[in-house]
Amino acid sequence: MISPRLNLVDGTLELLNAAIVGGGALEALLGVSLADDWAGFPEALPVLRASYAHAPNARKWGCLFFVEPRSRTLVGFGGFKGPPSADALVEIGYAIAPAFRGQGLATDAVAQMVQRAFDDPNVRAVDAHTLGHASPSTRVLEKSGFRKIAEANDPDERVVWHWRRERTAP
Repeated sequence: MISPRLNLVDGTLELLNAAIVGGGALEALLGVSLADDWAGFPEALPVLRASYAHAPNARKWGCLFFVEPRSRTLVGFGGFKGPPSADALVEIGYAIAPAFRGQGLATDAVAQMVQRAFDDPNVRAVDAHTLGHASPSTRVLEKSGFRKIAEANDPDERVVWHWRRERTAP
């Protein structure tokens, strides 16, 4: 694997609280500057905070903050939508700040999350969802070895595509 271009920092209740409060709290805790619109989906932060309230420490299948180490900038956010299912699947999500898109950072984040997932022998596949049209996010998944396996109608987003990357045989 190519050397990572991002540091993926495990989320904690303290970091999520700081992300929601704003005002420099997250910058101080991480020792970074924040890119504009780094969270991508800020509505996910309170939901994650609620889930971390009962177990405040970092977790293997939780959220991740994406830090670009050279500029010491928080450029994105993502992670796992929970532990492996009964079918041995995990789902990932990710967002990169607009000013940092097109630089391979989302591809790097996805590669690191997939590696983390497949480091667990109980995970057989990694899933992701995108809006139902070609986009930079669909290209990231294609470059990362995912294939589109389904299309569905979502009441909020209209058509969404379901992507999967299977564990390869050793």
